[in-house]
Amino acid sequence: MYTTLATSAKHCETTSASRVTLAPPLSGTGGEMQDFHTVTPDRWLPRGETMVDGEYPLVVWSGIPGETGRVRIEHRGQNQTYSVWLDADPRHPDRVDPPCDRYRLCGGCPLMHLNDNGQERARRQMVGSALHDAGLFDVNFGLWHESPDGLEDFRHVVKLGFGRSDQGRIRVGAWGRLNRQIVPIPKCNVAHPALNRTMNALAHHVIELDIWPWEPETKRGCLRAAILRVSRFTGEIHVTLVAGKHNKLLGELAERVTMGVSDVVGMAVHYNEEPGNNIFARDEEGHIGVRHLEGKGTIVEKLGEVEYDIGPGDFFQTNPAMAEIVYERVLAGMQLEKGVPVVDLYSGVGGIALQAAKVTGWALGVEVVEGAVHRAREAARRQHIPAEFMCGEVDWVLPEVAKRVADARPVVCVNPARRGLEDGVIEHILALRPRRIAYVSCNPRALARDLVAFKDAGFIIKPLELFDMFPNTAHVETLVILEAADAGADAVGRAPRRRRVSR
Repeated sequence: MYTTLATSAKHCETTSASRVTLAPPLSGTGGEMQDFHTVTPDRWLPRGETMVDGEYPLVVWSGIPGETGRVRIEHRGQNQTYSVWLDADPRHPDRVDPPCDRYRLCGGCPLMHLNDNGQERARRQMVGSALHDAGLFDVNFGLWHESPDGLEDFRHVVKLGFGRSDQGRIRVGAWGRLNRQIVPIPKCNVAHPALNRTMNALAHHVIELDIWPWEPETKRGCLRAAILRVSRFTGEIHVTLVAGKHNKLLGELAERVTMGVSDVVGMAVHYNEEPGNNIFARDEEGHIGVRHLEGKGTIVEKLGEVEYDIGPGDFFQTNPAMAEIVYERVLAGMQLEKGVPVVDLYSGVGGIALQAAKVTGWALGVEVVEGAVHRAREAARRQHIPAEFMCGEVDWVLPEVAKRVADARPVVCVNPARRGLEDGVIEHILALRPRRIAYVSCNPRALARDLVAFKDAGFIIKPLELFDMFPNTAHVETLVILEAADAGADAVGRAPRRRRVSR
């Protein structure tokens, strides 16, 4: 039986006294359990659940560390048990009723049961735990930046899955929390209203045209996913379908959606028959292939005074209003100077490079996605911005970058994927002898790992800034400025070597 030993610590953030001895898993059981227990979660997990520590750990969906209440067991695994929070008396002061009726089924917003203050505290704890576990005990927290668009309607990108119901009917919606079964979402509270309209139209026409979901095991069917993006700047929407194989009805689907939703200005399809859950399949050179279906191939977003061209498969922030603040803080932290080169790694469709080049007179972006590099170059050309872009894996390209900025002591910006910096990248960055590094991260644990390496190399870690890029989720965008101990010792070195780039 699950019990709690410390009911007096109901509303503390963490408490060692709340740890309990849990009953062992029942052999031969699985699926949904209808047994109930009273527990006090100890800590946050990286994905937004909470954990009751013990010999047999209990994962609690919708829990809050320090709050005592009832849970229902959902699944007993070999190493830990999964449960869902039911109620508490008294409730934690940060607890609210989630405004979405698909909150438990979907699972995309695991912190939706917390108010603003509770969500901020939860993310600070998660980041602090990652730093502590990496041995970084002297890193300070700086500013917390709230989402300018609040907790609803902020998402300008949504990803949909395609599947079947238990009765075999086509389903379009989100991948479920427990088993990746498709959960229909008629209205997503966090998605931009125009995306909700587009999602409903897409689902309606897919079902009406009877376009079946892709079945990886049998390689039958067609649709796997859809990525919908709306521009905050123009209001235009682009849709990328992901299919396991070609279906002649995709062209008609694109025509119906673009005719029925005036904001949809373009649709494309990407083919991916590979196993697994990755949405995009890349070729041997890392490229994402797409086929044009209808309308435009890109949409335009604007942050500050820079316009970005965004196409299928390109990385760009989900919350543009928050991204604009991130970019402002990155530029301020880099302390840009005229003539000091900027190297922007994982630059996407231009990222920081386009912004920084307007200040310094030159910047170089490095990105592996060929289409994104092409669009970044086109944006630089169109806006007369002195930025260049190189296509390739960061660790492969950096030796060439080092030759071009030798003795210039550049400022470096990195914004890697969730895995953080790949093996060898840090050594290549150090070879540039950067005076300053701006590290933007969406994964506190990968960030903490990399910060240890930079600290060991002598860099000073400035206070971390946290950005609520993804309200209601466990994700948090962080910015940390790393400064070389001799950052102010060198005057501006010689200009970087320019290279003519074919457009």
